[in-house]
Amino acid sequence: MYVSGGSDLSRLQRLQRHATQTRERMDTAGEEMSTGETTDRYAATGGNLTRLISLDRSLARNAAFSSTISLTELRLDTMQSTVTSIANSANSLAVALNETVPKGDVASSTRLAKQARGDLVDTLAKLNVQVSGQSIFAGTATDQAAVASGDDILAALDALAAGSATAADALTAIDAYFTSPSGGFFATGYLGSSDGLAPVDVGEGQRLDYGVTAADDRIVAVLKAQAKAAVAGSDSYPGSNEDKMALLSAAGSELIAAKDGAQSLSYEIGFDQQTLENAKASRTAESNTLSLARASMVEADYETSTTTYQALQSQLDAIFTVTARLADLRFTDYMR
Repeated sequence: MYVSGGSDLSRLQRLQRHATQTRERMDTAGEEMSTGETTDRYAATGGNLTRLISLDRSLARNAAFSSTISLTELRLDTMQSTVTSIANSANSLAVALNETVPKGDVASSTRLAKQARGDLVDTLAKLNVQVSGQSIFAGTATDQAAVASGDDILAALDALAAGSATAADALTAIDAYFTSPSGGFFATGYLGSSDGLAPVDVGEGQRLDYGVTAADDRIVAVLKAQAKAAVAGSDSYPGSNEDKMALLSAAGSELIAAKDGAQSLSYEIGFDQQTLENAKASRTAESNTLSLARASMVEADYETSTTTYQALQSQLDAIFTVTARLADLRFTDYMR
C-alpha cells in the first residue's frame, strides 16, 4: 500500500491557511461588533469615500476647536474670578477709608494704611495666577510672572515716599511710578509682554480676542490707589500725620474710580465668557450632527456581525478538529 506523506502535509497546510483566513474574518466581525462600524468603508460609501473623509476632517477640526475652547474657558474663568476679587478688595478699602479718614481718626486710618499694604501685596500675587502652568496676565510671556513680587514693589514705593518732603510730593512720585511708560512699574514692576494673548479660533471663521494683562489701565489704577494708601503705612515714610491722612484721602477717592474700572473689566470678561459659551454650544451641536451623519454611513448591522462571528467560530472549531485528527494519523493505523 502506498501512502503519500506529501499529500498529508499539503492538506495540513491548506487547513492552516483556511484557519488563518477564518480567524482574520472573525477578527473583522468582532471589531464590527465592538465598534458598531463596518470595516469595509469602500462598500459602505458606495465606492465614494469623499464624503466620509470630509466628515472625519470636520470632526477632527471640531475637536481641535473644542480643546481650545476648554482651555480658554478655564483661563477666562480664572481671569474673571481674579478681577472680581481685585475689584471687591478695592471697594472694601475705599469704603473703609472714605468712612474713617474724614473723621480725622488717625489711629484707625493708620490701621487701614497697614491693611492697604497687605491688599497691594495680595493684588500683585493674584495677578501672577497661572492656568496649566502659564501666566494669564503676562500677555504672550506666559512662561514668566506677570508682575514683580509685592515685597519688591513695596520697597520701590517706600523709597519714593521716603524721599518725598510732603504728601503732594509723594503723590506725584507714585503717579509717575505707575504712569511713566519707560520707568517705574512698566520697567521693573510689570514683567510680562506688551502683546496680549493671541486671539483663539473657537469655530470656523470665528475668533475670540480675550487677552488681558496686568498692565491694563484699569488694573494699574487699582494698584496705584492701593499704593498711595500703602506708603502711608510705611515706617520709612517721614511725613506727618497730616501728610499720611492726605495720602489716605487721595487713595480713598481714587479707589472708588479704580473699583469701577475693575468692574468694567469684569463685565468685558463676562461678555467674552458668554461668547465662548455660545461657541461651545455650537461646537457640541455640530459634533453631534456630524457624528450622526458619519454613524449612519458606516454603521454595521450588529445582528449580522454577531451571526457571522458565531458561524466563523464554529467553522474554526471544525478546522482545528480536522487538523488535529489529520496530524495524528500514523502509517501503522493502516496495518492489519
